[in-house]
Amino acid sequence: MDHQPWPVTGYVGVYNAVGVLVALTATLCMTTGCGGSSSASAAPDFSLTLSPASVSAQVGTTTAPVSIAVNGQPGFSGSVSVSLQGVPRGVTVSPSSSFAVAAGAGQPVTFDLPASTAVGPVVITVSATGGGHSHSAQITVTAASIVRTYQSGTRLYLESGNSVDTARIGLETMWGGSIVELSINGTEYVNRHDTGREVQPAFRSGNDVNWNPTLAGDGYDHGTPLISQSLAADSIYVMAQPLQWLPDFFGGGQTQPIAGDMLVEQRVSAVTTSANTFKVHYKVTHLGNDTHGTGGQEFPAVYTNRDYVHFVYYDGANPWTNGVLKKTQFPNLGQPNPPVTVLEHWGALVDSNNAGLTVFSPSSGPLYIGFVAQDPNQPGGGPQDNSTNYFAPLPNWTITPGFVQEADIYLIAGDYQAARSIVYQLHPSVSAPDISAPFQNLDQPAPGATLSGVVSVSGWAFDDVMVAKVEVLMDGVADGVADYGQSRPDVAQAYPNLTPVNVGFSYSLSTTKFSNGPHVLTIRATDTSNNVAISPGVAVTVAN
Repeated sequence: MDHQPWPVTGYVGVYNAVGVLVALTATLCMTTGCGGSSSASAAPDFSLTLSPASVSAQVGTTTAPVSIAVNGQPGFSGSVSVSLQGVPRGVTVSPSSSFAVAAGAGQPVTFDLPASTAVGPVVITVSATGGGHSHSAQITVTAASIVRTYQSGTRLYLESGNSVDTARIGLETMWGGSIVELSINGTEYVNRHDTGREVQPAFRSGNDVNWNPTLAGDGYDHGTPLISQSLAADSIYVMAQPLQWLPDFFGGGQTQPIAGDMLVEQRVSAVTTSANTFKVHYKVTHLGNDTHGTGGQEFPAVYTNRDYVHFVYYDGANPWTNGVLKKTQFPNLGQPNPPVTVLEHWGALVDSNNAGLTVFSPSSGPLYIGFVAQDPNQPGGGPQDNSTNYFAPLPNWTITPGFVQEADIYLIAGDYQAARSIVYQLHPSVSAPDISAPFQNLDQPAPGATLSGVVSVSGWAFDDVMVAKVEVLMDGVADGVADYGQSRPDVAQAYPNLTPVNVGFSYSLSTTKFSNGPHVLTIRATDTSNNVAISPGVAVTVAN
């Protein structure tokens, strides 16, 4: 088991005698001067205003009116011809998409959205022409999806779409409310072969490889029971205490599941203004009084079916510029691959037709990991087959007593280019708190070193936002703050597009204040959002 203006001029004259024309010319020369050319004043202009400039309505209904107003300058009179371009097929404009508006007046316009209207925003251009002038403005009309929730058997479902296309997300109540389905018109993308699959959070500790609370259940396919569940008209809520993936290390075993010390609350809703898009809000709480060492968390783990084998992401240094994407296949079959830097905070597993599952995790940090685990004995590749593909965003957490963290992720089904456009629409407005602690390493002294006198402590630390300070601790007590910001080009090379060069630190540790004998040396790196990362302890011996 496993676990994206033209000036307008005119001339009017009456020519009834040569003398009149000469007299007129002489008058003009006296009042304006004669320099070989002259121009008449431009015709009065008008301005075009829209109120509001954007409207939305559920498919199958009509929008609120948009007022298209013409405001003329002094001397402007008459009416302006108005036309609308870019109206989606099937959408009815009332009045029709070509009409006249008198100067100083306004015309309310509504848009009737059939039930088959594609979900999402459309930009419509309003063009107005009159008095020798032309102006344009834009209206954004957004078709919102129809949403419903229901329970069928042990699953909670939320559907979102129009009369033609329906996306569905499903949560399994027998497996902690983990997400076991994301589909469009019945085509499913999520694998649910066992409790280690699905789309779900799973937690890791940097100092205990066996500590691994997993939302769906444990390695023996025991499902995590729900503590609470509720269906609202437009959302699903569940609460569960994930089981330890390896119960044998916590007093359990094959017939005895063990609850972990994490609590997961999950609320799923549809992003009604984006096609095939769902928001999952997670709140996680540590129930224990101990500390789980800093490590990358699967937030969430994402498993897809066999055909969705290509991982797509932006791997450049200039995110949010529509740069070229990278489409690859994880090279290490069945094994975790080295983390990749994903500065746009989204990745997708897609098939040969570029369709699949995209996950946008705006708060999780820039490191993602994944693998392919294909089973040649499974030709079908359906949701319950053993063949699967996986990736996960990896926010860096130190899980301390009272630890609580909240964040949103977005799941988008279908074509990855369309998904990237949706991510770009979401990015400027979504809440994205900094939840990832710094990454760090203690280089010196080495484990097992014998220390005396003044000893140099060195290493590196970097953060997805900014490191605020690095502290040196002996036996869990802070001894002082290290000098941070030294050049470490080796670290920048190992984590391209992510770290600046100056991420090194150094500290002079006086060992004479400590008793002779064994001690544990650690570093504590804190970022500007007060996320804390504590390095694994290094056993040293003081001998003065």
